[in-house]
Amino acid sequence: MRVVLLWSGGKESCLAYHRAKAQNHNVVYILTFVLSRPYIYHPLSLMPLQSKALGIPHLRVEVEELDRDMSKAISRLKKKEGIEGIVTGDIFVPDHKRWYEDMCERLGMDLIMPLWGLDRYQILNEAVSGGFKAVFTCVRQPFFDEEWLGRELDGTCIEDLKALSEKYRIDPCGEEGEYHTMVIDAPIFKEVIEIHKFSKERKDPFLFMKIKKSLSKPKAL
Repeated sequence: MRVVLLWSGGKESCLAYHRAKAQNHNVVYILTFVLSRPYIYHPLSLMPLQSKALGIPHLRVEVEELDRDMSKAISRLKKKEGIEGIVTGDIFVPDHKRWYEDMCERLGMDLIMPLWGLDRYQILNEAVSGGFKAVFTCVRQPFFDEEWLGRELDGTCIEDLKALSEKYRIDPCGEEGEYHTMVIDAPIFKEVIEIHKFSKERKDPFLFMKIKKSLSKPKAL
């Protein structure tokens, strides 16, 4: 099936891509909708590098009204590119699922949610054990401090997330906006992304990375 994948650049997006490919779907585009300004959650400057690393075109759509503009963009892809389905990395938020289901029903498309309903720690461990290198790019106070910015998701980090989840009752995958990540390397990447310079910025209640210098390069043989 020819599909478009809704892309944040984070761990869930990459895992959803990986699983969609394993299910023999043809991911034609990765697609990012930019609603809020400034867009602090996922550094947009890294997305073209991720697109290059994946070898998949990246579409970035600025939107004013999400439902209207998102439906229009995907409808155009259906007509021009023969897109048959939408892939998302959502895990559990029921309102999101209903919204996607309604849109897909209107557009006559399939909805594919490879991570839906999975255990949070299964997802985190799959990312780490599967070689997905994700770094924290935006975190919400008071759950996290600035030391989390730029930190790589690994086994120690998962244990720290578990402790924070128990303390604050937050979602360990950040599904309700507690934190956001960006993947800079993965088995599905042809190149590795390097972040050479960034600043730590604040937009209450969030702390976020502002990328100053980054690049991608071929992986070492």
